[in-house]
Amino acid sequence: MAYKIGEVAKLLGISSETVRYYEREGVIQSQKIDQGSGYRYYEALDINALMRVRMYRNYGFTLQEAKEMLNFCTLEDIAKRLEDKKRELQAAVDWNKRLLACADRMINIHRSASEMLWKCQIEESPAMYRFCYQIQDQLIGDPEIQKRVQIWTEKMPVVMPTPLFAKDDILAGNKNFALGLCVMEEDADFLCLDPQARGMEYVPSQRCIYTAISAQAGELLHCGLFQHVLQYMDAHQLELAGDAIGRTVSTLHRSTTQERIHQVWLPFSKKTSDFSSGGLTLKAL
Repeated sequence: MAYKIGEVAKLLGISSETVRYYEREGVIQSQKIDQGSGYRYYEALDINALMRVRMYRNYGFTLQEAKEMLNFCTLEDIAKRLEDKKRELQAAVDWNKRLLACADRMINIHRSASEMLWKCQIEESPAMYRFCYQIQDQLIGDPEIQKRVQIWTEKMPVVMPTPLFAKDDILAGNKNFALGLCVMEEDADFLCLDPQARGMEYVPSQRCIYTAISAQAGELLHCGLFQHVLQYMDAHQLELAGDAIGRTVSTLHRSTTQERIHQVWLPFSKKTSDFSSGGLTLKAL
């Protein structure tokens, strides 16, 4: 029995134009064209072929691949192609699972940054692998670094931007900073990260002063943004013990300006003071 193109389209839940497209691509061939009305007619075998092609397409095969599997492949050929596709699908599942985990992390990051903007608290910093690709407003010209930027950018949000502020620059209030990309330690194996790659740095978790800062449009990051942290350290008899590492949380576009929000962790140690009395030196710990 032959069926009109509209009947085939309705049965499969597609448009008549889609049926015509599959015919133009050689997936099916109308059995008869009514010369008077121009109606195209298809048999049940054509309907079954369209169903099979749609199944292959739902796996992620291209139309050309689906045509080959329908018309030319043996059962073993199809099985091998499905094995390859299974590996691709599993990789996609693993990636989406990682994205779900990152979504939870990013929810917490955004809320934490909102609560901690220009505030301070003591906490453990996240362990991460990072590398710098920009010093001030100048990109690092190393081709290997630039290639890694391209590769890592494709892996966002598992990869995040990360600013770095040198200890001496913070203490001096200099307008210096570096930008890079980072991967949290728990994601390193998933991304098959090479810790020995040029410029790669491992930053272990440590006790830090945690804060969130913002920079407005046209304002470069600079170490003067940490005066509130230095005041907090002075008030609690603490001192800066190393470079500050951060994560860029978000860029907020407004009608007249742009704001960039960063989380930053600054390592600290207890201040030591020398008191000389009768040749005896006491250190306050």
